[in-house]
Amino acid sequence: MRPKILYKLFSNLETIKGIGPKNAKLIERLCGKYLLDLILHRPIAYIDRRNSPKIKDLSNNSIVTLILKVDGHTPSFNKRMPYKITCSDDTGQLNIVYFNLRGPYLKKMFPIGSKKVVSGKVEEFNGIFQMTHPQHIADESNLDSVKKIECVYPLTAGISSKIIQKSINSSLAIIDDLPEWIPNDYLQKNNWTSWKKSIYEMHNPNELKEDKEDIYLNRLVFDELLSQQLTVRLIKNKISKLKGNTIKPNGSLLEQLKSHLSFELTDDQNQAIKEISKDQSSPNKMLRLIQGDVGSGKTIVALHSMIQCAENSKKSILMAPTEILAEQHYNTIKLFAEKLKLSCALITASNKKNHNYESDILIGTHALFQDKVSIDNIGLIVIDEQHRFGVHQRILLNEKAGNECDILLMTATPIPRTLELASYGDMDITKIVQKPKNRKPIITKSINLNKIESLKEALTKKLKQQEKIYWVCPLVDESDKMDLQSVNQRVLDIQKYYKDFNVEMVHGQMKQEEKNKIMDNFKSFKTQILVATSVIEVGIDDPDATVIIIENSERFGLSQLHQLRGRVGRGTKQSTCILLFDGPLTENAKKRINVMKETNDGFKIAEEDLSIRGAGEILGTRQSGLPNFRLTDLNVHKSLMAQAREMAIKIVDKDPELSSDQGKSLRLLLHLFNNQVAIDYLKSG
Repeated sequence: MRPKILYKLFSNLETIKGIGPKNAKLIERLCGKYLLDLILHRPIAYIDRRNSPKIKDLSNNSIVTLILKVDGHTPSFNKRMPYKITCSDDTGQLNIVYFNLRGPYLKKMFPIGSKKVVSGKVEEFNGIFQMTHPQHIADESNLDSVKKIECVYPLTAGISSKIIQKSINSSLAIIDDLPEWIPNDYLQKNNWTSWKKSIYEMHNPNELKEDKEDIYLNRLVFDELLSQQLTVRLIKNKISKLKGNTIKPNGSLLEQLKSHLSFELTDDQNQAIKEISKDQSSPNKMLRLIQGDVGSGKTIVALHSMIQCAENSKKSILMAPTEILAEQHYNTIKLFAEKLKLSCALITASNKKNHNYESDILIGTHALFQDKVSIDNIGLIVIDEQHRFGVHQRILLNEKAGNECDILLMTATPIPRTLELASYGDMDITKIVQKPKNRKPIITKSINLNKIESLKEALTKKLKQQEKIYWVCPLVDESDKMDLQSVNQRVLDIQKYYKDFNVEMVHGQMKQEEKNKIMDNFKSFKTQILVATSVIEVGIDDPDATVIIIENSERFGLSQLHQLRGRVGRGTKQSTCILLFDGPLTENAKKRINVMKETNDGFKIAEEDLSIRGAGEILGTRQSGLPNFRLTDLNVHKSLMAQAREMAIKIVDKDPELSSDQGKSLRLLLHLFNNQVAIDYLKSG
């Protein structure tokens, strides 16, 4: 239940005087329906209007605020000619220019002989400076009404920055400050003001500063990060004390598994197996994330933990984000399970009639937990491509599986350190960086789209050598809005060119049975070229696929390019990734392509991706597993993240139930950033 002190902050916008029903609906579409959503709507830029020179000192293309005397009007006689208002100060003359505005309105706004304050951009035209459509106009007596520094906000159709600013200041005028949750010595050390004062100054700055140096923004960013870090620490603290299953290895099946492996495990894999086995053997619940670069062998590590479960007569569940990936896991694990005389079942929406919940190992999609069937005796849940699951979803999963069940999460998307702290601070983390010893680094090249015919000719040699090719396009169908290649267009072109080879396509809009059949054809060499969308991005493992072409590669993020590239290079043959681009490239696109050509290290690529694109899109699309920060830019505020984490750890160690006076204030902070799930979790015991 929300504390009374927060009722005003969670008022509906329609109830705020001066906003009105129409603007309330527009603001809700933009940032949310509560007063709090509005005041946390951060400006994306600021316009400095403090420059107030005389006309003789003007510089071209500068933004200025001028006090001018209106000397005369020159009406326009056709639509192509502007309406000019001649103005002056004691140093020179300037024209104010309007297009498509009526003369009577402008004469009323600019009476001859009056003095006006105007603010806007000035440009030199035919030797005279002019200001076209000033952004601000006021009488000389109202000079203060023209903001010295003006906020620019993210907007939606029908609403302006002026309306947002006015609505925010109306809201700030009626709310009270909140009890302080940051220790006083910490506030003084950072020269931070109160929560309310910091919000006011963010929207009404007196000076311009870089984000890193803005003490008001930094205070609010720290609040957001502290709320998020406190949430994950409270949950981690609670989970670590939960009684789990004690699942110790007895060696009977694990030794057999090792004898059936046709390859040698890497040092990283062995270390990961050891860490997970230790967690499973503990009487406390396991919550661990395996971060493995593409092709580093996470599945075999997870299989060891499942076999350890089976040695203790407990079931294991592996959940994958797609049916294609679930089926691939099933095909891999089933081979080993059968040799160990263990049962293995695939449970997806496509095979509902054959569901067998009594098997030792159950493999399926997230629909596994949406089924109404109760699954007993679960010792372990493994979730592949965990970045689709956030803290809230992990809590739900934990409760559905039974609190004592161990949870192992896997992702093939290397995560930058800062983002790792933001997203996965509630769990232990294992990294697998090494690739299997027989793998060769993938050669990555970039080719302009205008050389595609030469590329197709060169690929013929690969096809004749019995190698397989992925050809990835960004769209399913041709688009009027985007000049990008679609699989439907490209597959016809490829089929026409390679008449002696079988070419098929796969994309997300197909029925699952059709996708499965096409993937089976590719796997069994009935098809040699697979034209696809990024539906193949995750987990497809075919050692005979040696070439991947990514068309319109300039439109993909770095992490997604790396994931797609990881579909090849899974066998002993040399593999190649071709980044097809349509020039000219933007600076960021050039950076991304150069990084891909320079390194195969997914962890380095992840850090570069964070630097280039920011956290919000780091995983290719905005994923539910990432916190949705309103104020924080993780690339800019790395040091604040570290500080917030440090403080959160100290708070939870000292006051795990948030029952002290500071703890009660911190509960308010959790509500402010929609992290009350942590409070609910504390109450649940």
